[in-house]
Amino acid sequence: MERDSELTGPARDLIPSLSDRGLQVVRLKAVLPRCCCLLVMATVFCSATRLAPAADQRPVLWEHAAVAADHPLASQAGVEILQDGGNAVDAAVAVGFALSVLRPASSGLGGGGFMVIWDASKQQSIALDYRERAPLAAHRDMYLKAGLPADASRRGGLAVAVPGHVAGLCHALEKYGTMSLPRVLAPAIRMAQDGVLLDTQEVSSRTSIARSLRDPKLRQRFPVLNDRYAIAHIPAAVSRITSPLLDVLELIATRGRDAFYTGDVAARIVSKVRSSGGLMTLNDLRQMDVVERRPLTGALDDLTVVTMPPPSSGGVALLECLNILRSLEQKHVTQGVESLGHNSPAYLHLLTEAMKHAFADRAEHLGDADFADVPVETLISPAYAEKLAGRVHLNRTGKPEEYGRFRAPDDGGTSHFSIIDSQGNAVACTETINTTYGSWLVEPKYGIVLNNEMDDFAARPGVPNAFGLIQSESNTVAPRKKPLSSMTPTILVRDGKAVYVAGASGGPRIISTTLQVLLNMTRFGMSADRAVELPRIHHQWQPDVLFIEEPLHDRVRTDLEKLGHTVRLRNKLAVCQSAARLPDGLTAHSDSRKHGRAAGF
Repeated sequence: MERDSELTGPARDLIPSLSDRGLQVVRLKAVLPRCCCLLVMATVFCSATRLAPAADQRPVLWEHAAVAADHPLASQAGVEILQDGGNAVDAAVAVGFALSVLRPASSGLGGGGFMVIWDASKQQSIALDYRERAPLAAHRDMYLKAGLPADASRRGGLAVAVPGHVAGLCHALEKYGTMSLPRVLAPAIRMAQDGVLLDTQEVSSRTSIARSLRDPKLRQRFPVLNDRYAIAHIPAAVSRITSPLLDVLELIATRGRDAFYTGDVAARIVSKVRSSGGLMTLNDLRQMDVVERRPLTGALDDLTVVTMPPPSSGGVALLECLNILRSLEQKHVTQGVESLGHNSPAYLHLLTEAMKHAFADRAEHLGDADFADVPVETLISPAYAEKLAGRVHLNRTGKPEEYGRFRAPDDGGTSHFSIIDSQGNAVACTETINTTYGSWLVEPKYGIVLNNEMDDFAARPGVPNAFGLIQSESNTVAPRKKPLSSMTPTILVRDGKAVYVAGASGGPRIISTTLQVLLNMTRFGMSADRAVELPRIHHQWQPDVLFIEEPLHDRVRTDLEKLGHTVRLRNKLAVCQSAARLPDGLTAHSDSRKHGRAAGF
């Protein structure tokens, strides 16, 4: 690591304030000058910004199982199945189908996802990849054709990848569940038929799309979204609404995955996509398969981290960040990053530097490992993390070119849920249709909202996409290829039993949020609810901006700007659902940022 002969910049400026605060700087061993800088930062910043202790109210504990989804009724659907004798996978399938009714703007039958399972009885981890695939007719330059709308990769038929949601949940149930498909679909069918109360989150999602559909041209292109989901006439919160998915859910309960990928449903999906300019065929749907992958594993103290491999970038980035932080601890913070104080500028600076390196690697190297050469083992190795940690400046942040060359893509409308039971089993599952209401295409008879996952590819390699972001060749479009994702379903295991479960929704912010919530629970000893609810930060390397939620933003902005960070306020970053095993029971928490609520028994 580059060494400074003396403290400079903001660290030097802070030294006089130590005597004013009556604090003492302690030098440990023969500490390098830059290490001293970190100690100065930690002492000053922690005294100013250490958060208040947890509230007196203890978290709710359950004896048998806990489920955290981003809608209260989805959490209850999982608990209903568990109380009826189902296992964690049975519950996960019920939650996934329930969310297609409850959160159609975020996930559902027209999307896909990732599921990480820990089976305590077999001491086995499983990663199910039912991410959407590019159609067989897709190709690298498909969005370069003259005359295409500027939003062709985000809206309309060309944006739709082959859905994997139904295949994934049916596969999980058949191979790892214990119940019948009609039983686990019963809660979703009941909700679709009887109706559910429209909550604040759903009103917000519909309102955001309604504003866009005020444009007559967009309203003409996407009339079914208005007709089937009443986007143009949004009822008030707590109004009861029924779901247009009832018929297709009943067909799936009767005929399984074939009800979706063959027959009338498949024909109507293909018709809608192709009439809107897309490439999907019946053969694409028939060939949709689920891939079982070996989960990525790493270490966080005495815990084994079990997370998702490519085409998720989340697991690689999470492990890379943890490894960088561990290397920095070995060099400079021997008592652990928790000794810096939770959400102190010193701690947030180190988190940010780890994120910037991980996101730079994400942009340059990651893609579908079935199609691209992805150096996963190198990226998650401790030796590589030590090399990156050596580039971290403790008294300043670096310029973007010090981290990498490419820019990281975005994705949005997503849903995550976490399940844990008393036997030590767990499921972490993240599902998505990409952005809010996906491609804005809805199959008119069955009400299936179709994803816009094709925009997660590098639609125009080397050229900024609609988000102003450049992506690498590893993530270019190819037939049956899967686009890169940020989804990070993760389980932490100790002594053969799941101890923590977490994941998030919110595009690249999924990675930073999952990282922070896991560190909150493990390193800072927080309950699941406190770990999830506290304000967070996010940096994805490009754009070179550090986003911070309030009220944390006001407390740390000045100190982080002194270190060279460009700081911006963000009202809400990603949304996390977590679960944990405590000595006296199980607990879980659904993020209030999306108005969810956990359940258990």
